[in-house]
Amino acid sequence: MSPSKEPIIGTLNEHTLHLALKHYCEPDRQYHEIPLMGFVADVLRGGHITEIETRSFTNVKRKLKAFLEAHTVTVVYPIAVRKWVIWIDPETGALSERRKSPKKGRPLDVVYELYKLLPYLSHPHFRLKLIFCEVEEYKRRDGWSHDGKRGATREERIPIGFLGEQTFAYPADYQELADVIPKGEFTAASFAKANKLKGRYPWYALKILTATGVVEQCGRRGKAFLYRRSTPSEELFQ
Repeated sequence: MSPSKEPIIGTLNEHTLHLALKHYCEPDRQYHEIPLMGFVADVLRGGHITEIETRSFTNVKRKLKAFLEAHTVTVVYPIAVRKWVIWIDPETGALSERRKSPKKGRPLDVVYELYKLLPYLSHPHFRLKLIFCEVEEYKRRDGWSHDGKRGATREERIPIGFLGEQTFAYPADYQELADVIPKGEFTAASFAKANKLKGRYPWYALKILTATGVVEQCGRRGKAFLYRRSTPSEELFQ
């Protein structure tokens, strides 16, 4: 398959994924974009607010502070379990053949952003919903590496299928973020190895799991903190 010669730059709406998720969560447009308390709720129906976040959770923090006092709020975040990458030539706009990314999304992918909402995870009106999807990702080949791919600009993500969802409403639900919670006492390093995590991701994950009562600190081993599974409350957030 030869690359397309049709230009793509500037022809796509950068909010396609956000819009598709909004219609997936609430097909009736009359409940979309509702002014409320000095903000605009993505979806408001029956006293329940749905906020769609496809990138950073930074902007939703101010909304949560206001909305959670009187409404149940579900923050929705997409997880690309299958992804196809299409490269855009920055000079001609030509598209490459799409190729399947070897990376498969999983719930742990949300922890970097979810950590920003740590003060709200135990709020009785807060929910998190992960929506698993298959996407086509368009990237401009303008990065710093010789092939322009490292550090490249992501232009657009277009969902081509929604494959399921997972809602976190109980404290115990947050154990489902991790692929594995080691038995007995464990360190952040052993948690990272068991879950194939790198960088700061193990730290973010353990902060979330500790804040929701899924795990607890139980001492030290040398300079490393020790953790173990605890028994979180089963009380439903009201």
